[in-house]
Amino acid sequence: MKLELKNVKYAAFASQETHCFEATLYVDGKRFATVSNEGHGGCNYEYPIAPFTDRDIKKLNEKIAAEYPPIVFDDYDGLERDNDSMPQSLDCVVGGMVNDHLLDKEIKRALRRILFIESPDSKDVYTFGAAKDNKNLIRTKVLKKYPQAIILNDLPLEEVRNYWS
Repeated sequence: MKLELKNVKYAAFASQETHCFEATLYVDGKRFATVSNEGHGGCNYEYPIAPFTDRDIKKLNEKIAAEYPPIVFDDYDGLERDNDSMPQSLDCVVGGMVNDHLLDKEIKRALRRILFIESPDSKDVYTFGAAKDNKNLIRTKVLKKYPQAIILNDLPLEEVRNYWS
């Protein structure tokens, strides 16, 4: 099962406790539902797109709970709970997809500059301002100063995510 969000509209100014957004959810390449959140906390809203119905959304939730690993809560607050968990839901999956969308957008904006790390074992990402005309010159200067540097602009987005977060 492939889930995708398209047509994501995000309102940072209205996001308080949760992301304020609206998007179209595609399931296996078919428009399935409109998902949204007002940004004031609480769950996402899911509105099926015909021919799908609320029953289809319920079935999708059940399928997600069965196929996705449960969410495990660490003992972060000192209470007597050891690794409590809850099943995944469409709400959680969509929330994660919105987070990924916003992260990708942030990375793509940063990739307008030269991004690099000094060496494969380094965790710090550095940026260097670059106009379109001189990116190759800047790459050369970075690699001259840091021979083991990894230029993140040359990597696929999935790999850049690993360094970014």
